[in-house]
Amino acid sequence: MLPPLSPVRDPDTPVRVGAWLVAAVVFAAYGVMMAPSPYLLDSAELAAASFGLGIAHPPGEAVALLWGKLFCLLPIGGVAFRVGLGQAAAGAGAAVLVYRLAARVIAHSDAGAALGVMARVLLAAAAALVFAFAPGVVGVAVRPEVYALQSALSLAALLAALRAGDDRDPRFALLAALLLGLGVANHPLVAGLVGTGAVAAALPLLFPEQRGLRVRLVGLSVIALCTGALVFAYLPARAAALFSGAAAAPDAVAWGDARTPSGLWWVLAAKTFAAKAGLVHQATSAADTPFALIEELGLPVCMLAIGGGYLLVRARHTRRLGVALVVSLAGALGAAALAGFDPGNPDIRGYLGVGLAVLAVLVAALLALVLARVRLASARAICAAALLLLAGAGAATAVPACGLRHARSADVVAGDLLTALPARAALLTSYFETAFLLAYQRGVEGRRPDVAWAHLGFAAQPGYADRIGRAEPDLAPLLAAQAAGALDQGTVAALAARRPVRAEPDSQLKPALRDRLVPTELAGVWALAVDGVPASPTSSPAWPLSADLVAEAARDRQVRGFIGWRLYLDAELACARGFTDVATARLRQLDHLLPNDVRVAQLHQRCRAARAAFLPSRE
Repeated sequence: MLPPLSPVRDPDTPVRVGAWLVAAVVFAAYGVMMAPSPYLLDSAELAAASFGLGIAHPPGEAVALLWGKLFCLLPIGGVAFRVGLGQAAAGAGAAVLVYRLAARVIAHSDAGAALGVMARVLLAAAAALVFAFAPGVVGVAVRPEVYALQSALSLAALLAALRAGDDRDPRFALLAALLLGLGVANHPLVAGLVGTGAVAAALPLLFPEQRGLRVRLVGLSVIALCTGALVFAYLPARAAALFSGAAAAPDAVAWGDARTPSGLWWVLAAKTFAAKAGLVHQATSAADTPFALIEELGLPVCMLAIGGGYLLVRARHTRRLGVALVVSLAGALGAAALAGFDPGNPDIRGYLGVGLAVLAVLVAALLALVLARVRLASARAICAAALLLLAGAGAATAVPACGLRHARSADVVAGDLLTALPARAALLTSYFETAFLLAYQRGVEGRRPDVAWAHLGFAAQPGYADRIGRAEPDLAPLLAAQAAGALDQGTVAALAARRPVRAEPDSQLKPALRDRLVPTELAGVWALAVDGVPASPTSSPAWPLSADLVAEAARDRQVRGFIGWRLYLDAELACARGFTDVATARLRQLDHLLPNDVRVAQLHQRCRAARAAFLPSRE
């Protein structure tokens, strides 16, 4: 009787098991850190637009919205939490792709044969954790956003292109082109610049093939790219639904009017941000971008990555691979620089996702070359395990530091705003974060349908005034005048005669509106004084900041900025209008919230000067 055959062990099995473990660990950690309710920046907008299939800020974020809508179907948590889970899943996928890239780079390097499968798996997993728990990567994976998904698409395209070049398999080149097309429909700037690395990785397919084959491959790749980019068709299709007749939804997130070619171009070209580009770039510097990488990964990791990149590019058999990685890194840095890199903006750090992934992979490549010189296989595995534990320890510290599981203040502040409004009020907002939060609370949760709401910052957008005016006829004359830059006292008085009006203070408000506002008890909400009513505060000047609100502001820079900005605008307008008690109360709260802030100190000086000028005129 013949002895039973021993099972054949697939050498790639540990690599696959490692990929599943990385995905499970990263996704579980992101789920624990997930914001439970609408958060600040663009998160509430993207959650609302995913739920209502709207059109997010230019260039429309079509792929991210469809991806988020898929997760809206989950029977767990609120809509913002579900859409955030979509980014968590994409972030976990990006971590797996970093793991796969690191394993591939190690296998193709001089260390591949000597290192062994287990040490290679451990090093690749360590690289994935270093990437996945960088603060900027976590920040865009635990709330509704687009950047975790964009990193996953770009890294998948890069890996597919590397396989196409290594195996001379055009199918992977077409897959890479399709993924790049989807990336372009998600975030064109990042996809376009980072995608140059994928193009560099797939170049061997063009040589030394016959010219006819090269032309066919390039043509099919272009078709695959355009197929992925066809998701852009979502924008005019949804615009037609959101802007149609009486069905026009006043609370829907719908930037621009993409029903016409010129309207679609307005969205895709991000023309609404063009006027702000000069201001953005004045406040930022491309030279800050490399320092952000150090903040994200630490100086030792960045220095080791330089060594890893040098060794990969230097060796002939890994040169193409190293060049593709370095070009992708340069593309991520270039995208962040072109967008106007602000080190304090967590959204702009999302541009660096692929760059951070490449740095982690390069570090793994260098460490693999070092460990390959260790003679004992067991010692190599132990050292690789120690590096994984070190990366895991860093990940564990990121969970409490970067998580948003306690982030509820933005939703509470917006909810208080709606609750405090009188029946059938007209609400005019000016601050984009307030608008996004209200779009979520009204469009997703259906709060205060009796209130007529318009965002003055959107009045000049194509189609906005017409859409809101048809849904809320009382607001039509004011929005039309605001869009034309001709808002006058008569238009404002006519609205006040029909509805009680509340507005956010802003230095850009037209004098016809700004000069008639009086403060209320809530920061960022002013009432419109009706003719014949004295222009005095309608209630106590103190905004009661709850202990929970203060505690969250203390640990979250974005929440602190959101609350501080509302207090600041209140104090600024109160000083200008001579509401001394309100200005004093708001400045006192600002001093407590933002001690030693330069802008607050300057506002103190302006308020003292305004008070000195105002009192004699009252006398």
